[in-house]
Amino acid sequence: MGIKLSKSDTAFIKQLPIGRLATATEDCEPIVRPVWPVFDGVYLYIASDPDTPKLEQIESNPQVSIVFDDYDKENWSIIKGIRIQGEAEIMWNGKEYVYAHELLKEKFPEYRTEEGGWKDGDIPIIKITPTFVNKWGPGSWKK
Repeated sequence: MGIKLSKSDTAFIKQLPIGRLATATEDCEPIVRPVWPVFDGVYLYIASDPDTPKLEQIESNPQVSIVFDDYDKENWSIIKGIRIQGEAEIMWNGKEYVYAHELLKEKFPEYRTEEGGWKDGDIPIIKITPTFVNKWGPGSWKK
């Protein structure tokens, strides 16, 4: 099990729809891409298309980083963000897979539609266990 995040960190992450996930190639080249995660206060879960480079990268190196950030376009003094280092694993089925899928459908209505929905084993879900957290910004965390 990883580290526990504070209630304000958890609330901040849960309110944002998009994070930026970084993985690394076998040659240690970092690759960053937008993802649509859910956070249950302990683990992050991200649905992925099958057969994507990020899955191959996670399989060869499960160390990942994900960033959540927010700012007010009118007032940059409240720029803030959180970066989570973690250990990723790929799930295809099972009890935790079903749990994560339900969380994803709850946060993202697109996953409830016929086009956006899927069955166990069709779509992998990436599970991230946080191991390190870094925050920045003078602004107060949104509740």
